[in-house]
Amino acid sequence: MKIYERWIIALLILLLGLTMLAAGILTNQINYLLDFIKRFFEPSIAGVP
Repeated sequence: MKIYERWIIALLILLLGLTMLAAGILTNQINYLLDFIKRFFEPSIAGVP
């Protein structure tokens, strides 16, 4: 693959990620994701002195 083809693929993946982020913000899924991450890391944070 040429470098330009890799750039195009990377830009398409970036655009897809930004689109999914915008859709998540509009549908209020970001709060659900943040709560899930907080609950996931809560036990590991509790063990830190």
